[in-house]
Amino acid sequence: MSRKSTRPTVATIARDLGISPATVSYALNDKPGVSAAMRERVLVRAHEVGWTPHSGAQALRRGRSGNVGLVLIRDPQEVSREPFYSSVTAGIESATSAHGYELLIRFVQGGADAESDVFRTWAHQRRVDGVVLLDIAEDDHRPAVLESLNMDFSVLGHYTGPESFAKVMTAEADDARTVVEHIVERGYDGCIQLTGPEQFAHERSRLELLRSLCQEHGIPHVHASGPYTIDAGLAAFEASDLQLSSRPAVVASSDLLAIGALRGALRRGIAVPEQLGLVSWDDSLIAELTVPAVTALARRPFEMGHHAGDLLVRQIEGAEPPCTVLEVEPASLIGRESTGAL
Repeated sequence: MSRKSTRPTVATIARDLGISPATVSYALNDKPGVSAAMRERVLVRAHEVGWTPHSGAQALRRGRSGNVGLVLIRDPQEVSREPFYSSVTAGIESATSAHGYELLIRFVQGGADAESDVFRTWAHQRRVDGVVLLDIAEDDHRPAVLESLNMDFSVLGHYTGPESFAKVMTAEADDARTVVEHIVERGYDGCIQLTGPEQFAHERSRLELLRSLCQEHGIPHVHASGPYTIDAGLAAFEASDLQLSSRPAVVASSDLLAIGALRGALRRGIAVPEQLGLVSWDDSLIAELTVPAVTALARRPFEMGHHAGDLLVRQIEGAEPPCTVLEVEPASLIGRESTGAL
């Protein structure tokens, strides 16, 4: 047996006041044809019963779905263990829900083509009014697909293309310099960089930045890449050249990669931070509570997601000009035991 909704409606207010639903609707929407006294009675009763506008109905009246979308080309279980993506997603949802929009999340494992198919389905069914793009590749074709579908989108990353979109840019160059200067100041004389998948533009940027900065400081640099998992961090660390220098430092693109490297060091009996330094590009509770605690960049992923979601909705509603760019402030480095920086 279905449960009857207890949500107060226009009909509820009309019944309570002994007037027609049309009169209530006119009063609530500030339309002509209702006296000031009647409008006041309706508004008072609406407040008393806890009536709120139905976001879905409002969206339909505006010719919109009232939804925004996020597609992740990831294993859902992997994402559930990955603090950065969880925080970004929470930030997006926080911003969109504040505007009365619902966030639809879809996981796919067929790459960017599978993601584009989801966009086409959503556009055909009018399921979403816009989407947030993450993990931008250097030759990414998703923005062109969204442009062809006439769908608004925001980008969290450094994509530069001809399409009209809002963008949240992170301070990769400043963050890279902060990391390299820290490991040099702590006396490390080499850099083992563990990145995420190299097709992502932000990973290629970090790789180029660290390689250049290490050369500038006169220390050797090597790198390995893999998924954002502990196992990938362990495998990348074990495959790295640990004879790179007398006292190298590992710079990992995520906290999970960093934990994997830490496990590898412990297995080999390498003392952290005495013989090996360790820095994560992403801070999290995991980095803070592991032993030894991991030095990390506090990049505020929740705020990044919130900005991306907010800019998207403002673009959908015409409150932001085309091609708005928001630049996130450089991250602060949280010094912990893994570089002896407490």
